[in-house]
Amino acid sequence: MEVTPNVHTVRVPMKSPGVYSPNVYLVVNQGQGIMIDSGFPNDDSFRERMEYLEGLGDVKLAYIVLTHHHFDHASGARRLSEATGARIAMHPLEAQLLRESAERERPEDSPEERMLRREAAKVTVDLSLEDGDTLPVGSLRLRVVHTPGHSAGHICLLLEEERVLFSGDNVLGIGTTAIAPPPHGDMAQYLDSLRRMEELDAALICPGHGPIVRQPQRKIQELIEHRRERDEQVLLLISQGKERLSELVQGIYPELSPHLERMALGQILSHLYKLQSEGKVVMQEEGDEVVCRLPG
Repeated sequence: MEVTPNVHTVRVPMKSPGVYSPNVYLVVNQGQGIMIDSGFPNDDSFRERMEYLEGLGDVKLAYIVLTHHHFDHASGARRLSEATGARIAMHPLEAQLLRESAERERPEDSPEERMLRREAAKVTVDLSLEDGDTLPVGSLRLRVVHTPGHSAGHICLLLEEERVLFSGDNVLGIGTTAIAPPPHGDMAQYLDSLRRMEELDAALICPGHGPIVRQPQRKIQELIEHRRERDEQVLLLISQGKERLSELVQGIYPELSPHLERMALGQILSHLYKLQSEGKVVMQEEGDEVVCRLPG
């Protein structure tokens, strides 16, 4: 699908873990191209990406830029790189996390998720990207913006001439993104990154999942406000005597589906770490439970 004359998205119906299929973008100008994220490595995904690229004519793909290391964005990169000759580029912090992907398997992971983590770990990063770096695409420029929070080396990319912002998982087309507690994520950093993204004054946001965001400022403000309201909910519940993490999750998500419990625990824990860093909450572990209280 054409987003602008120079920006295309290649969506593949989801057949792998996740809520929404990961978006893969192509920025093309004057016969040169850059792919942003790679999606999954399965045959259908790979074929769709390659056929779309070939349908654009004589386009030389120079880079596959990965916004972050999560397997729904990175596991297809090796196969696409081998087929096109494109170099793989990402932030150095994410490159390290990518190499460690296979070591972060969890007992609850499905066999498919384990396979995807291992495939992501095989990706070789050819170029490290730092905040402020630019990549040329014909007469256009993609600027790297380091936006940590969802992960330590998460980046966004700004197509400067068209003010199109590729947001990775910092902004989704529908709903809110998951922010893991430290060391894998950081809620305070995430909010700082959203404010920085807001200052870029993008005309469009191309998110890592879901539809194109056509009112970027409004969307980013909604995300910031959502996190502020969640902080206030947490503080109110603690003041009412709900001091255990499990009690906070139950209070905020009273009808939570069991398969979402682990994610909900992580979200509330992320807010607690942020509130603790601001001196608003004191946390301590008691066995397998996290207990928190208001200071003073």
